[in-house]
Parts: sequence; structure tokens; C-alpha cells
Amino acid sequence: MVNHGFSTRAGGVSEAPFDSLNLSLNVGDDPDYVIENRRKFAGAIGVDVRRIVVPDQVHSNGVRLVTENDAGAGTFDHGTAIRDTDVLITNTPSLPLALHFADCACIFLLDPVHRAIGVAHAGWKGTVEGAVIAAVDGMTREFGTEPKDLLAAIAPSIGRCCYVVSEDVAKRFYKVFPNEDRVFKQYSSTKWRVDLKVANSILLNRAGLVDSNIAISDECTCCDIDEFFSYRRDGSAGRMGGWIALKEE
Repeated sequence: MVNHGFSTRAGGVSEAPFDSLNLSLNVGDDPDYVIENRRKFAGAIGVDVRRIVVPDQVHSNGVRLVTENDAGAGTFDHGTAIRDTDVLITNTPSLPLALHFADCACIFLLDPVHRAIGVAHAGWKGTVEGAVIAAVDGMTREFGTEPKDLLAAIAPSIGRCCYVVSEDVAKRFYKVFPNEDRVFKQYSSTKWRVDLKVANSILLNRAGLVDSNIAISDECTCCDIDEFFSYRRDGSAGRMGGWIALKEE
């Protein structure tokens, strides 16, 4: 029903520090390298690179319904990316939704009943602001999605092992996940460890998804330097891609 994938950092043409499969046009890499990398990844997962839809990704819970008219937005020029959103939803076949990551959580959504998809970019801000709940609500509103039918996958992101935050960020998580040790736990007098993947799985539960329909990667992007880019680990870094498209019936 879908073509989809979450890339690693390997197999592209970009040079350090974006070596080698950087898929973002917004991190300072040579645009020609990025476009070639996008072509390679599109070929690997079976989508048309000319049709990908890329949002600006501003760490929000903004949702955008995209249609055939949006095909190619942000594909070859980040200036044409869809503004002010971190969540894309569609029921248009062969329209790839393309988000890019270097530690933040990537959440794929599929409604197999109404043939609709969504993808959400959730760093700590997007998580506490409920980007994934906004995605589910948007699919319910636009497509008649029943949350219990949704299938979700949370791709590799920074793990609790590496994601240490300050007290002010921990307080934001406490407001959303009070007394939830699975999400955050005190690490020192001023630091806390946070699990973005568990946090977003809990939010998906709150939105009506059942546990058996949520798949969660156990890979940490910060731990594995050979496989993944990591902003937390490296500072200047490329971006992996989380892309998904409905197949034609």
C-alpha cells in the first residue's frame, strides 16, 4: 500500500561533515550533492524524486494537508518548501511526504482503511506540543480516519541513553507526562534524560492508537556514528530522510 523508508547516512555523494547521504537542502551542503542524494534515496524506495513534498520544519505542531498541487514543493529549492509546518498528511497516491532528521523523532502514519498517510517531525518542542496528536486529528478530520485503524512507526532517533536536557525542558515534559518515568528521569542536579520515542508512543495512545499498531525502533542516532547523522553528537551534520508515499491502487 505504501513505499516508504528511513535513510541512513551511507551511500551518498556529500562530503564531510555531511558525508555522505545528506538529504537536507537546509544545512549548508552543496545543493547538487543533496539533489543527487535525493535521487538515490528515491530510487531505493521506489518514489519519484520530482514529486516529493518537503516542509520547512520549524519545531511546531502545525499540520498541512498536501495535494497534487503541492507535488515538488521543496524538492530542488528549500525556498519553495511548505512553510510553518512539521506534519504532512495526504490521500493523494504517488505523492511522497519527505521529512528530514538528525536526532528528532520521525513518526510514520498509515490509514489502510481510507488509504491515507501522514508523517510527523517531533523534536522535544514538537513532542510536548503534540505534533503526533495533531497529525492523527488532521487525518481524522480530513479523511475520516478512525485512530484505532492507524498503523504507526517511530523511526530511529536519539535515545534516552544520549538525550540529556536542562531543567527548563524537563519541566515542559513534566506538564505533558507528569510522573512518567518512562519518558524522563533525573540524571543530575540540573539534568534529565528524555526518551522521545516513548513519549511519542504515549501520545499516539492518547490519540487513540493501540499498542499493537505502533512499531518503535530501538536504534539511537547519537550512538551509531557509522549509520546515522546526529546534531547532538556532531553539531554540523547532514540529515536522514523519512519518506512515505501511497502506491497507486
